[in-house]
Amino acid sequence: MESVYLTAILFSIIGGLGASLLRLPPLIGFLGAGFAVHAMGLEEIPFIDSLAELGVTTLLFTIGLKLNPKDIVAPRVVFSGLGHAFLNTVVFAVLFGIAGFLPLRELTGLSVTALIYIGIATSFSSTVFVMSHLEEQNRGASAIGRIAIGVLILQDIIAVGVLVASSGKTPELWALALPLLFFIRPLAARLPNRMFRTELLVLTGIGIAVASYSAFELAGLSGSLGSLVAGILLSSHPISERLSKALISIRELLLVAFFIQIGLGGLPSAGGYVIAAIMVLFLVCKVTIFIGILKRTGLSLRTSALAGLTLSNYSEFGLIVMAAATQQDILPEEWTSIMAVAVAGSFIASSLMVPHEDKLVSFLQKFVPETPEDRLVPEEATVIIDNADALIMGMGRVGVGVYGRLVNEYGMNVFGVDFDEDRIEELREQGYQVIPGDVTDPELWHHIELEKKPALYVLALSEHAETYAMIQNIRKQDTEAVVATTTKVQRFKDQLLNVGADMAVYLYDGAGEELADRAVEALKQRS
Repeated sequence: MESVYLTAILFSIIGGLGASLLRLPPLIGFLGAGFAVHAMGLEEIPFIDSLAELGVTTLLFTIGLKLNPKDIVAPRVVFSGLGHAFLNTVVFAVLFGIAGFLPLRELTGLSVTALIYIGIATSFSSTVFVMSHLEEQNRGASAIGRIAIGVLILQDIIAVGVLVASSGKTPELWALALPLLFFIRPLAARLPNRMFRTELLVLTGIGIAVASYSAFELAGLSGSLGSLVAGILLSSHPISERLSKALISIRELLLVAFFIQIGLGGLPSAGGYVIAAIMVLFLVCKVTIFIGILKRTGLSLRTSALAGLTLSNYSEFGLIVMAAATQQDILPEEWTSIMAVAVAGSFIASSLMVPHEDKLVSFLQKFVPETPEDRLVPEEATVIIDNADALIMGMGRVGVGVYGRLVNEYGMNVFGVDFDEDRIEELREQGYQVIPGDVTDPELWHHIELEKKPALYVLALSEHAETYAMIQNIRKQDTEAVVATTTKVQRFKDQLLNVGADMAVYLYDGAGEELADRAVEALKQRS
């Protein structure tokens, strides 16, 4: 094995550890490792381009596995994505046109076309960074996460269009048939569910991602978009969750190559650093545009601000668009390096804002008017709960069973919380008191107004991470109530108790006792 790989690995470990010590995402350290390797004179690492592309391909495939197509085509997502792309392009083109009066060689004599390319390149947000941020904050399934992911997907589609237009390539005629793939999604959900071995899941997942990537490339479209579509098609199948978990480690490893590859592009001149710093400062404009548009779609100021802050960074797609502009001599070649430094700076700026998000939102609320209650979308409107004795988070089979027991046997006034609108309507018709709310959303408590604090919270959620996060959220609001939860894994009981649960029931304990009782009853009837 060539020593260049060992050098890259060592620098990546050092960079990742250094970033972690500074409480920054490790990916910033990996980006710094790429710059350091380039500074040593290593301008190329064999096959790193392929590894980086495979990392992004795998990432988009795993994103697709967790997506519901309805979240992508939601009016507020489409309006936000397209509206921001247009406004950001115009605003940034004007800003850099004005910045052209500065005595910087790199800004001198930029054409209108060049300014438009800068505006387009800065309009994209980083899929890799945003997804990492959402996972760390446990916001992937929240309203903020769904909006951010939907906007990112639209940005990917816009990037494809820009790259196709700038390259002069025309998609193949048969590419028009690709949207028909979404009609086979219900059929994909019925495929056999017989794969459980981790190594097979990894091979199958990467195989599907690469195959769909190749198919879209042959059609003259973005291969990355193809991987995303493949994930969405499988998202309704039970195997999707296992595929996603199996691919996490290898995805993260491959993405290290992606960030090193960016750093290998080298560093700009002194003037280039100034321009990159200006671009980082202009992130304030990017956030402002997002907040304004999202508020117009009926979201609260808090949700709009947090979603805008989540998307306030520059993207790897911006680098690709900038590279396309330099290849056509629309922009000087140094602009690729400038964009790379700006991308790194935006990651650092976004990471530094994360611990202070609540303070920033509180500051904005002093100056920016809240969205009127009558214009809020249903899931954003405040829900008032009168005199609840107990709240049940998650109204699946276990939640419904607990609800019935508490009401019928103990005479308690119980409310259930669930995010599935069809499920809510069905349960309400049966007489259950159920309110809409995403129990995995950390912002849930900003939309619920309790007339009195319930004495009991029951968590009937399927995922351990969701349960863990929800207990933390409850304890921030209420330190006195009893919190009871379930777990499917015996070893997780102590974790849930340590984080604040008063009791954690291993689901299969009760099932075993019930089975034993029924078996003995049947035995007595036989004798």
